Amino acid sequence: MGTNAITYQLPNKDRQLIIFGIQIGVPVSDKSKKSFNSMALIDTGATGSSISQRFAINAQLKAYKRTKIHGFDKVSIVPVYNVDIILPNGIEFKNVKVAQFNTKFDFDCIIGMDILRKGDMALTNANNEMVFTFRIPPSVTHIDFLK
Repeated sequence: MGTNAITYQLPNKDRQLIIFGIQIGVPVSDKSKKSFNSMALIDTGATGSSISQRFAINAQLKAYKRTKIHGFDKVSIVPVYNVDIILPNGIEFKNVKVAQFNTKFDFDCIIGMDILRKGDMALTNANNEMVFTFRIPPSVTHIDFLK
């Protein structure tokens, strides 16, 4: 299996968020799924991935359980869904368990460490331009800036 990767240059130097377009696959029956275009935030501080309440309602998702999440300033009990997350280059993560977040942002998905730890990622800042890159599968060696 070869390496599959994405690279994303942050378009706005003043806004240091990594947000880019993805697809979210949701079940419409036991045998079929429908994909929705969406925007996703990369969040290394998030243990798991999540989707917005707005997306869950619009996609008519059905929760299969509820779970406790620790947010910025409180603990909440929220619905959990199964979705597929497809990155821009076609890297697909199937049956991702995503908790719901209820705040309104300009993205509907948060990609957390449950997905990010399956590959290698780096942020570089050459010529004061920040670039995020992610590859899967991970390399057999670590990136080490001291070597």
